[in-house]
Amino acid sequence: MSWQTIINQERVKNILQASLDNGRIAHAYLFTGPDGVGKSVTAIEFARIVNCDQKTSVACGKCSSCKKFDSLQHPNLNIIVPLPVGKNEVAGDSPLAKLSDEEIAVLREQVKLKAGNPYHDIIIPKATEIKVNSIREIRRGAALTAIDRGKKIFLIIHAEAMNDTASNALLKTLEEPPGDTILILTTSRPDGLLPTIVSRCQQIRFDALSDDAIEAALHEREHGEPSVVKTIARLAKGNYTKALQYLHESLGERRTEAVELLRTILLKPRSALLEEIERLVSERDKQDLDEVLQLMQHWLRDAMLTQAGMIEATVSDDADAFQKFIRKYPAADFAAALNAIDTAISLLYKNVYIPLILIDLAFRLRRSIDTMNGKNKASISANATTSS
Repeated sequence: MSWQTIINQERVKNILQASLDNGRIAHAYLFTGPDGVGKSVTAIEFARIVNCDQKTSVACGKCSSCKKFDSLQHPNLNIIVPLPVGKNEVAGDSPLAKLSDEEIAVLREQVKLKAGNPYHDIIIPKATEIKVNSIREIRRGAALTAIDRGKKIFLIIHAEAMNDTASNALLKTLEEPPGDTILILTTSRPDGLLPTIVSRCQQIRFDALSDDAIEAALHEREHGEPSVVKTIARLAKGNYTKALQYLHESLGERRTEAVELLRTILLKPRSALLEEIERLVSERDKQDLDEVLQLMQHWLRDAMLTQAGMIEATVSDDADAFQKFIRKYPAADFAAALNAIDTAISLLYKNVYIPLILIDLAFRLRRSIDTMNGKNKASISANATTSS
């Protein structure tokens, strides 16, 4: 079976393999689980198998049908994602009809990226919902005959993004599914779907990926440098899509930014700290700030473990500064510092003023890491009180 593309998820593969072997394929599936663990990847591989020219429970990977799936251009495969609303778009329009040439080009590029990297997440700017016109297109497409005795697959990625109108439109197709049609919905938030939609689908739960699984995949597939992929695997928190972003985009820059923020907190005057916080808040969204704080947390955790002799230094891009930091703060309370960052990250996603979160974090980090300075301040304060 063509499951090699999918990282782990053996339980899910066994469930789907059994349904193929027994000829008991459901008309609708709901793939749930964390982001970046292979839900849409699995859906596409499953679609490849049921449309393979060999008509067995194993995709040959060589026939015309399988080759079309390589580029995600098979006529029986329909991928539905959030799209922007086109200019003057009205009910009944094709979901692409009123989009601009630029928006169509972005969508095509995103599908091309998905074909090259199955774990790529298709994201279209200004697209926050799955439009009702996209769902109505499913009903029109389902009425057509599948190509080459295969099955039409409608893959709805981020199904929780359907608005109420789109959700109700989907129910009509789920209630009367054509025999040659399979609907596969993927979501990390099943609670965001109508209970009536959930009840009409066979639900299959995907697990978060382990750090070891992500690390191994980055080694084997991306040939990443060992110390880098180890850091990335821990930072990704079970999300392989996020791990790939870290590897290919800006992990080094973000890590430098995280260390510079820590230096500013510990060594710079208050005015410089407030300036840096203002810059971060103006230039970074919550997700970006989350990543910066996580990288700072990993840097401090490595410092704690290195200082305790439990690991060798793993920060290879600034090893001298890393060692100087460990020597400068021999009495640092790293546990308190790590807890402070945990608290700050959790507050990012609540209704709390972000500059205040970062200012409070800076105060707590100074107190927990620069303990000698804290003791000196306390001694000065005590002496001043005694003198008075």
